[in-house]
Amino acid sequence: MRTIDRFHFAVSFALLAVAGSASAQDTLEVQPADEAPPPLDRWDIAAWDHFELSMGFIAGVHRYDHAAFGLDSEPAVPGAGELVEPFEDAPFDRLTTMGLRYDVRLVAAYTRMTVGIDIPFAHYRPTDAQGTYRLVDADRRVSVQSISPFLVHFGIGGELPIGPIAPFVDVLGHLRWTNATLAIDGIEHTYSEHGFGFSLRGGLRMHVRRWFYASLAGEVGLVGSVRWGGELSVGFAVM
Repeated sequence: MRTIDRFHFAVSFALLAVAGSASAQDTLEVQPADEAPPPLDRWDIAAWDHFELSMGFIAGVHRYDHAAFGLDSEPAVPGAGELVEPFEDAPFDRLTTMGLRYDVRLVAAYTRMTVGIDIPFAHYRPTDAQGTYRLVDADRRVSVQSISPFLVHFGIGGELPIGPIAPFVDVLGHLRWTNATLAIDGIEHTYSEHGFGFSLRGGLRMHVRRWFYASLAGEVGLVGSVRWGGELSVGFAVM
């Protein structure tokens, strides 16, 4: 009897073990595998409506030889308030700039709406920033100490996504404020000007991830101080 009971126990244990193994196997097969990230060649990666936040580097050329600079304070040197000629010469006629750009943008239905700021820094040779000019009844030595531009831009444009890459074109309107410090016979005077202009920007945005992208663009001035420029930016896309 004991032998039969042991036989029944062994058979029952074996059946339970097989059933448990089959159940565990079924459970493992039912569990879904981790989903892989979407491939970068999906057609809708760059086409979805979203907000963009970007920062990048800019470089280019500005011209201020047609800008109306005015003296900001009482002149310490006679005739300083009527000084015009230095702003028509180098470096104001072709000012090389390099700096930073920050943009906030809404992209919806292939339309781009942009607001941003440019913080360019002037680069020029000291020999291009000095000269002798006639003021009232005397010749004065004038040298440019600093030029500090600042721009706020507003853009309207469009883009046509192709996979993770989106070629785009923007029309940018620039509000600009520019300060310049000139030394007249060694005495510093501060001048400023402001104005508005337009430029045309075109480039490519490429999504490295759905939420992260890099862009490369070129810009050409239509009206105003911007002559031409380039931009390299990275940003985040959120919605």
